[in-house]
Amino acid sequence: MMTNDGYAARKMVKKVIFAIVILFFLLIQIYPVLWVFMASIKPTVELSSTPFSLPANPTFENYISVIREGNIWRYMWNSIKVTGGSLILIMIFSSTLGFALSKFRCRLNSKLYSFLTFGIMIPVQITLIPLFIFYSRMGILNTTFSLILPQVGFAIPLSTMMFVNFFTFVPDELIEAATIDGCTPYSIFTKIMLPLAKNTFVTIASMYSILIWNDFIFANTFISRNSAKTVAMGLKDYVGAFGNVDWGLTFAAIAISILPPMIVYFALNKQVTAGMTIGATKG
Repeated sequence: MMTNDGYAARKMVKKVIFAIVILFFLLIQIYPVLWVFMASIKPTVELSSTPFSLPANPTFENYISVIREGNIWRYMWNSIKVTGGSLILIMIFSSTLGFALSKFRCRLNSKLYSFLTFGIMIPVQITLIPLFIFYSRMGILNTTFSLILPQVGFAIPLSTMMFVNFFTFVPDELIEAATIDGCTPYSIFTKIMLPLAKNTFVTIASMYSILIWNDFIFANTFISRNSAKTVAMGLKDYVGAFGNVDWGLTFAAIAISILPPMIVYFALNKQVTAGMTIGATKG
């Protein structure tokens, strides 16, 4: 029979092992980001000779050169427009559709939900050529709209399912009481359902803002003008002739470009965790 001291020691060993494992995976995740920031403040000569060591002579010359060029700000502004426009449309379409599927009784609900499930399984790559041909004929290549449209289309299925999952847990009695009090479906949605779904909105916004900000495949396919490039595509500017790369400027530009999604994620981290686990303890 195990004594209390033996049980406590065994429990402590498990906690230590668990903490070591978590710390190991945390270092794996954090190290690349820290390395980018360290490399961005190294002189070019030092970066070429000792790329993985701590900066011996830190300098912000790389950041000054990137900022002096000015292109990085134009690319970031384009990314902000694409990300912001996409998120607004994703929120509007997915929340209204999720509310309708979860609270309105219709014979087509199950079929529409199955259609959304099928939409998640469609690979992005197989749509590039048809979309390029369509955009070319419509004359909307090299525009912000050409990047927003596919982002919204591919995000709606999953985001709608997240709203359906949340709205399903909202008691029908609450909606019935609001209806008796004279609320219209629009009032119920805007005054009752939307405030309750705050964590779901934050979760979807955090998840897709990072994905859309970092998108390269759509930008590389539909954008060729410098004035319309997003930040993910604009980083290719630092690749010179014959594949030569100014790594100091590249890492400085990368460090600047990843700051907005990092700020968004850490600012909304608490709400994101709550939104991802909502309903997990309900039964």
